[in-house]
Amino acid sequence: MAENTDEEHLDNPINIQSENSPNKINTANDIETITPIQEYENMEVHHHPHLHHKPKHWKEYFLEFLMIFLAVTLGFFAENLREHYVENERAKEYAQSLYDDLKIDTATIQRTYDEKEWIQSKFDSAGIILTSNDLSKNNEFIYYVERYLTLNDIFSPQDVTYQQLRSSGNFRYIKNVNLYKGIADYYNLYSRYQSVDGKFGIIDKNELSEIESKLFNVKDLTSLDNYNGSKFNTLALPSEKKLEPLINDKASLNLLYIKINNAKSRTNAAKRFLGWLKYNATNLINELKKEYKLK
Repeated sequence: MAENTDEEHLDNPINIQSENSPNKINTANDIETITPIQEYENMEVHHHPHLHHKPKHWKEYFLEFLMIFLAVTLGFFAENLREHYVENERAKEYAQSLYDDLKIDTATIQRTYDEKEWIQSKFDSAGIILTSNDLSKNNEFIYYVERYLTLNDIFSPQDVTYQQLRSSGNFRYIKNVNLYKGIADYYNLYSRYQSVDGKFGIIDKNELSEIESKLFNVKDLTSLDNYNGSKFNTLALPSEKKLEPLINDKASLNLLYIKINNAKSRTNAAKRFLGWLKYNATNLINELKKEYKLK
């Protein structure tokens, strides 16, 4: 039996490196265990060195201050220059627009003035005829002039730029005080002119109705109206035929004379204001051209 036992031991030698042997290398477990330990051991704590700066010399601080001061100052001046440039450009734009408006105004004023002068001469002649013995010889002329007692043309300025400047507060761009006052005076003068010359179109029509019905043949009178007239002096046309003679009613003729004389006075006053307006507008045009070097 002993021999068999020995043979069994020989046939089944003892595995020296058993599973529980401490000398066995367990690769997977060892890697898991060793790796974090190695990482921990290999970690280094980096300390920033404590740097000892030498204190700056006062000249360095002064230089830094000077650089900052110069940068801020230059920025301030650059912004001021930019704003100044923008304001100058806007002022020139407004000046050019005012200049163009006033050029239109001078032409319109002259046209209106010529119309006033034309009709005033007609009123002068009609007044002389009504106080003379030549009424029957100038019958058709009185018919013609009477139609213009209720017709009126007025000057209206091209004031878009002025209204924009006034409503937006941009008159501050006009630095020249005398020029600013000249602009204000011109438009104030226009307001006064309006109160003298009245409104555009048909005026005081009802005031003449009674006189017209007493003195004129109404059908003949209204036949002189020209609804296709494109100019003031074509709104009524002289008759090409004989018209019914005026009624020789002294009281009504006197009232007609008064109406014609009042129209003449209004026209004469309007001419005076139109002359002043043109004079002021021309001066403003020259001042704007000189101040802003306009063409």
